[in-house]
Amino acid sequence: MNTLDWSILRDFIAVAETGSLSQAARRLRLSQPTLSRRIAALEEQLKAQLFQRTPRGLLLTDAGEQVLSGARRVEEEALAIERQAEAAHQTLTGTVRISITEALGSLWLPSKLAAFHAAYPGVCVEVLVDNRIVNLIRREADIAVRTFRPEQPDLIAKKAGDLVMGLYASRSYLDRYGRPNHPSELKDHFHVGFDESMSNHPGVQKLERHFSTERIVHRSSSFVGQLSATLAGIGIGAHDCILADAEPTLERLMPEHFKHEVEIWLVTHADLRRSARIRAVFDFLADVITQDRHPLTGRTAAAAAATLGNAA
Repeated sequence: MNTLDWSILRDFIAVAETGSLSQAARRLRLSQPTLSRRIAALEEQLKAQLFQRTPRGLLLTDAGEQVLSGARRVEEEALAIERQAEAAHQTLTGTVRISITEALGSLWLPSKLAAFHAAYPGVCVEVLVDNRIVNLIRREADIAVRTFRPEQPDLIAKKAGDLVMGLYASRSYLDRYGRPNHPSELKDHFHVGFDESMSNHPGVQKLERHFSTERIVHRSSSFVGQLSATLAGIGIGAHDCILADAEPTLERLMPEHFKHEVEIWLVTHADLRRSARIRAVFDFLADVITQDRHPLTGRTAAAAAATLGNAA
């Protein structure tokens, strides 16, 4: 039998964990036909059927369960070797992969990276725009920008700042339907909301209770799509202040009632923090988040200074 290729075992693990060729292909950034061929080749090489197709998706056979156990041990060893090699790589060249939420990754981060590339022209920054939580242990990304503190002991985390989300509407919408001055008045307004993938989130449920169900006229899984819908005057939406405040046609509504605040954490694997290029990106992200600490929380520098002056 030919020696097994670690990358095919990685593909097998992804399919086993998702139970779906399409979901695993998206995780691995492969086409579904390519992934299907690779799994078929693995089954042929092992002379065993690894999956059964069911209405619920792909389920492991007994042989598949045995292969998965061994594949995960191989995965742990391979990833440990990769991290050790990465830590020894002290040149400021190569690729660093950042996982970040869609809104910040698509609209905020690109405007900051020009300064980084001017300082480190040999480093390629690959931005994984994704609202899901990537697995840093498995090197799905080198650095993650998260809105919560991780609990895994193998990860290094640094709180870099805070992020505030507020309620916004376009001036054209407010001119047409009026400006709500109290949460009770939102029942009479249209809402731009999240799709069903976020329907169980406590913050989303709390927000949507202020609107009549029949007046939630637009839903999207995309934060950028929601912002575009609010800009178009479809309804009132909740958005990151740093993005919405930059739009001159948007107005923030009732900030005293609607202010959803989360922490911003930079996270990487403990081994990778010793890599020169990963450390450079990590420190750069910490710096630009600190520089934008006021707009990230929906405050101007002048308002922040006034608050400090009053406290003194």
